[in-house]
Amino acid sequence: MEMMRVAVVGGGISGLVAAYVLAKDGAEVVLYEKEDSLGGHAKTVTVNGNALDLGFMVFSQVTCPNMMELFETLAVDMELSDMSSFSTTCSGLSSLFAQKKNILNPCFWKIIREITKFKNDASNYVEKIENNADVDRNETLGHFLQLRGYSELFQKAFLIPTCATIWSCSSEVTSFSAYSVLPFLLNHHTFELFNCRQRLIPRWHSQSFITRTKEELQSRGCQIRTNSEIYSVLTNDTGCVVMCKDGSKEVYDGCIIATHAPDALKMLGKQATYDELRILGAFQYANRYAYLLPFNIHSLSFTLKKANKG
Repeated sequence: MEMMRVAVVGGGISGLVAAYVLAKDGAEVVLYEKEDSLGGHAKTVTVNGNALDLGFMVFSQVTCPNMMELFETLAVDMELSDMSSFSTTCSGLSSLFAQKKNILNPCFWKIIREITKFKNDASNYVEKIENNADVDRNETLGHFLQLRGYSELFQKAFLIPTCATIWSCSSEVTSFSAYSVLPFLLNHHTFELFNCRQRLIPRWHSQSFITRTKEELQSRGCQIRTNSEIYSVLTNDTGCVVMCKDGSKEVYDGCIIATHAPDALKMLGKQATYDELRILGAFQYANRYAYLLPFNIHSLSFTLKKANKG
């Protein structure tokens, strides 16, 4: 049987994993990445000798079993993350009331009560929908909150900021489908007040995962082409024609596009099907800017200077 030849466009985590699975199953894989390095959002930079991960998300054994299996297969060392959250405390009441003044703060207690209520309401809502196909799954999160009487304080001080930390989205999250938001929050135990479920991270930063995957791909004969931006991906009777921006092109038996939705649509061009246009065209993005704080303490804001001294 002739070996299948497959192109993978995009060298982020999704593209790397797709290429790894294909190569492991015996396919001839060519991986394209427009940047000069692999990893996409999983990027490690070094600042004054310290390695810093940019954009890498934590994961857990419960919610990310496939990633756990992959990391174990690639022998990527993992360790517990050190992360904070309003809604999750690992040291009981001492963590919940880290600011002692909140013990007498009625607004704080109101949020705590609504967190507990929200967890129960969300669990009942998801269970009802999953057991009844006739229930409307298009109800927005905003309507869900309004119907059940949640305060503006709870939404602005807790729920919306929580969603923003997960998806980098704005207050528009309340216009999202409740059924798309609530199961995710529940599955990740976002509303556990005391049962802290610690997440994991790669011990030697995200670059260790990228390096190990790259080594594994190369050992299986995968061609990795960085600085190779794809202009179009077209299909014909013989397979897929992948054309680079420099004008070169190659024919493959198949192609996996592991890029952002707008980029994928641009590559597909006029050949994009109705479903591809409908699904990929529905993705929306929000611009976010990340900044590294200056090393010089005198350049920090007054609030951060005060916190550093205290």
